[in-house]
Amino acid sequence: MTSDVLQPLKTSRVSLPVQAQQYLLGLVKDGTYQPGEQLPSENELATQLGISRPTLREALLNLEQEGIIVRRHGVGTFIAPGYGHRLESGLERLESILELAGRQRMQIEFDALDIQEEPASQALVEKLQIAPSTLVTSVRRVIVVDKTPVAYMWDIALSSILSPTDIDESFNGSVLDLLKQKQDRQVVQAAADIVALNADDFLARKLAIKPGQALLMLEEVVFGPEGTAVNFSRNYFIPEFFRFRVVRR
Repeated sequence: MTSDVLQPLKTSRVSLPVQAQQYLLGLVKDGTYQPGEQLPSENELATQLGISRPTLREALLNLEQEGIIVRRHGVGTFIAPGYGHRLESGLERLESILELAGRQRMQIEFDALDIQEEPASQALVEKLQIAPSTLVTSVRRVIVVDKTPVAYMWDIALSSILSPTDIDESFNGSVLDLLKQKQDRQVVQAAADIVALNADDFLARKLAIKPGQALLMLEEVVFGPEGTAVNFSRNYFIPEFFRFRVVRR
């Protein structure tokens, strides 16, 4: 990408930061800048667009908050690697990653599938309000988009509801969708917490990232009829590939 495609911004009723933001976003959408590609320096961008650096920084901040760019201190500004492959969802919707990807016409794959039946830990006993040593089915896997790991998923369901035999090595779906399909169980609602954290060595290996990289963790308890907990999940997302919204009414 050469810098000579940039043009000075023209006089408009729209503020210069918004103009700069829209102009740069247009260059990303038309493919002039590709995901992962580095933008020119702030000095270069400001000069080529005919605006001040503070004005440019306001535009870049807005693009960063929207997940379009990633700024690395001392290195530069880059188009987010996940741009064009980012899953967006409102947390008010109880839907699986597969449903979300299907709505957005994206193809995802699963890797490193691990299925185990084990007694519930004390922490899980408290989360699901179940008897100690209750058997649970643990399902772990990595979500891959275009050969790039983007999330690590861990679901734990009561074995009495979802047996390990319900899932085989060819499983390429959603535990939530399996629970929804159960005729004797109705998934009613979920309580979720979302937390920002840094990847430990285990997650770094699974997601092919460096230890300490920022992740979003979505921890969720799914409830059936009469408030009975049926599933617990802890999912770790690379922020560049996911955007979660909350709709308030």
